[in-house]
Amino acid sequence: MLRAVSKAAFRVSSPETVLATLKEAVRCALTAPSGPVSVEIPIDVQEAEIAWPADFEMPHITPPVPSENDLDFLAQELSKARRPMLWLGGGARHAGDAVRRLAAMGFGIVTSTQGRGILPEDHASNLGAFNSTDSVESLYKTCDSMLVVGSKLRGNETLKYSLDLPSPLYQIDADPKAESRSFAAEFFVCGDSLLALEGLSKRLRGRMNIDPAFPRDLDAARKHAVTQLRHGLGPYTGIVDALQKAAGRDFIWVRDVTVSNSMWGNRLLQIFGPRDGVHALGGGIGQGLPMAIGAALAAEDRRVFCLVGDGGLMLNLGELATAAQERVNLVLIVMNDRGYGVIKNIQQKKYGGRHYYVDLVTPDFSQIAAAMGWRYHRLADGDAAAAERIMERAMSDPGPVMIEADMNEIGNFTTKFAGPPERPTARMEAL
Repeated sequence: MLRAVSKAAFRVSSPETVLATLKEAVRCALTAPSGPVSVEIPIDVQEAEIAWPADFEMPHITPPVPSENDLDFLAQELSKARRPMLWLGGGARHAGDAVRRLAAMGFGIVTSTQGRGILPEDHASNLGAFNSTDSVESLYKTCDSMLVVGSKLRGNETLKYSLDLPSPLYQIDADPKAESRSFAAEFFVCGDSLLALEGLSKRLRGRMNIDPAFPRDLDAARKHAVTQLRHGLGPYTGIVDALQKAAGRDFIWVRDVTVSNSMWGNRLLQIFGPRDGVHALGGGIGQGLPMAIGAALAAEDRRVFCLVGDGGLMLNLGELATAAQERVNLVLIVMNDRGYGVIKNIQQKKYGGRHYYVDLVTPDFSQIAAAMGWRYHRLADGDAAAAERIMERAMSDPGPVMIEADMNEIGNFTTKFAGPPERPTARMEAL
């Protein structure tokens, strides 16, 4: 079971092998492509006493070095581009300096949800995670190359693999098995993203001849995507604006899988650092609060904001006690629609509005917050000024704070979210 849900699973067989196994587990977890591992230690081994080693340092991690010849060839090809795009995934998180240099040379930047913040999202060249909107796909059609770095190009960010990406498409990844996994790559470089992008930036210095209209077109595509998304939020635009104002630039943004995150949390609220965004990548609900507690304990001097739905929060309700006990610096925003909103929207879109098993019994969160020792505020108005007052009070409160957004009082989104975006088919258009 553990092998199925992690990068690797280790089992300690004897007290003598404990430290060696732990070291190997750490090395495996941190080696690109990095990922979670598990270590099972039987109880009889746990009871054993061992001598503490004289040397118990972290294992040395050697990043995969890209071929110099491959970088030479890729730089030669990219130097011909006048409207080049750079798609960044989570595997490029540590390559921010090189990304900034390429952006300064004229590259347009777009990211997956995992790649957000590698370049601050208010940077003029950055489209952020608006990677599959109509305006951005139209922009792609005018581009003459795209370099994908450290990204799986996941289906829910590429219209189920039907997004029209620029051609030629190049790829850099530390995992050799990633080559052309989701989209066919014209050329693939296997290596650490930082080493590869640093090598490219040195080779491309002074060689790019960017179309003077490209920066303007990048800006127009992003503004159109933002405007379109904000229109779909209806009464929630003021709440998002108030949250951005209260959060500023130095915060950590943790999100559970919920309609509000799919609508705006994954894209509209700007983040500014490569590890400032934390979200449930696998799609399962209920992970938001535990992840936020971990983030708040790891970054005690920073404010953590966590977006959850009422249903997802119920799956880990007991963790409210953990947050209160540890007095974490956390603002929990509970988007409460008293139901399973996304399933209701799917039933509305695909099944003629026949609703079954989507209306949930929802507790009084104000009483739960009081019982758990949380500060509590209720937000029942989408007005930006009202939302700002709530956010200001939450920011001034010590310890964990809960803000409940009563979605039945605030109103509906203008656009209904009914699952990840996909290209319409003839059947969908008929429906």
